[in-house]
Amino acid sequence: MIEALTTGSFVVAAIAYAAATALFFLDIVRAPSRAFEKKDPAPTPANARLITAPRLLGFAAIAHATHVTMASFVAKVCPVHSVHFLLSIASLLAVAIYLPARRRFRIESLGLLVAPLGLAFIMGTFLLGRPEPEPRASPLFIALHVLSNLLGVALFMLAGGAAVLYLVQDNRLKMKRMPMTRSLGALETLDLAVHRFLIAAFPLVTLGIVTGTYWARKLETGSPDEVMRAIFGYATWFLIAGVLLLRAAAGLRGRRAAYGTILGLGCALAVLVIYMVRPNSPPSTSASGESGRVDAAGVVREGTDT
Repeated sequence: MIEALTTGSFVVAAIAYAAATALFFLDIVRAPSRAFEKKDPAPTPANARLITAPRLLGFAAIAHATHVTMASFVAKVCPVHSVHFLLSIASLLAVAIYLPARRRFRIESLGLLVAPLGLAFIMGTFLLGRPEPEPRASPLFIALHVLSNLLGVALFMLAGGAAVLYLVQDNRLKMKRMPMTRSLGALETLDLAVHRFLIAAFPLVTLGIVTGTYWARKLETGSPDEVMRAIFGYATWFLIAGVLLLRAAAGLRGRRAAYGTILGLGCALAVLVIYMVRPNSPPSTSASGESGRVDAAGVVREGTDT
C-alpha cells in the first residue's frame, strides 16, 4: 500500500510540475512584460495561465511532499543523510514561499524557476524511494537525454555568440566608431537573437537537467569531477532562467543580458571541459551484469562488462 502511494504520488507530482512549467514558460514567451502590468479582468488565455499554473504548482507540491514522506519509510533513508531528499525539501520550501509571495511582490514569472526545479528534484528522489535495484537506462531514454543536452548547448552557443557580437557592436558605438551594422548586425537584432536562442535552449536544457537528475544516484557519493559537472550544469540552467526571468520581469536587455548569457555559456563549456579531462574510471556494474554511468547534469554513459 505504501509503495503504491509512493509511486502514485510521484507520478501525480511529476505531471503537475511538468504542466506548471509549460504554463509558466508560455507566459514568459508570450507575455514578457506581464509581471508589472495591472491585473486585467478580461478572461484572456494569459490570465488563465497565470491562474492555472500556480494551482498546478501547489497541487504538485502536495503530491511531492507525500512522495518524500512515503519514500522515506519505504527506502528507510533518513532525509538529512541524502542529498536528493534535501534538495526535494528545499524545492518544497521554495514553492511554499513563492505561492503566497507571488502576488504581493509581483513575482509570478519566478514560477519558471520554481516549477522545473521541483520536477528535477523529485526525479532524483524517485529512485531512492524504491526498494528494488536501480533500473537500467533504456536506449530511448539515453538518446533523449543526450540529444536534449546537445541541442540545448548548441543553441546556447549561438546565444553566446550573438551576445559577444552585441558587446563588440555596442563598444564600437560608444567609441564613436563606424558601426559595422551589415557585418555584425544592428543592436536590436542581436539582442533579439540572444533572447530567441535562449528561449529555444531553455526547454532543452531543462529536459537534460530533469532526465540527468533522475539517474544521478552517484551524486550521493560522487567523485569530484562528477560533482563539478553537476554544479556547472545546474549553474548553466540557472543563468539561462535568470536572464529570461529578468528580461520578462524587469526588462533586462542589452549589455547586462549579454554578460549573463556569456557567463552561462562559460559554465556550459566548463561542463564539457571537465567531461573531457575527467579521470578514466571503470563503469559501475549493476546486479544484472550490465554497466553504465550517468552524470548528474551531463551525459548518460553506458558500457558493457569486459
